[in-house]
Amino acid sequence: MAKEKQEKINIWRNQILQNSQDITPLKFKMSQDEVMDIFGEPDDVSTMKSGGKPLILKYRDIELHFDGKNRHGLYLIYSDEEIDLSITPDDKEGGKENETI
Repeated sequence: MAKEKQEKINIWRNQILQNSQDITPLKFKMSQDEVMDIFGEPDDVSTMKSGGKPLILKYRDIELHFDGKNRHGLYLIYSDEEIDLSITPDDKEGGKENETI
């Protein structure tokens, strides 16, 4: 099961690199629990918390940021490791992405 979840993350990561406007199966404002239902337990979490929940879930090199004030809804997809990526619901152009190998 963990291998299946890892494969979902890999497919999703490649998908958003091709088209950062399509973040499905994720949606902005979805809860951490909904994200974990799709991708499983994160590889890492932030030490900053709100209401007992971490504000960032990390899968591979991509961070999913959650709003501590808005029912912990997803509001930012970010990476600055293998790739440069920043996607928010307000992005008119769907975010920025650049491979930096």
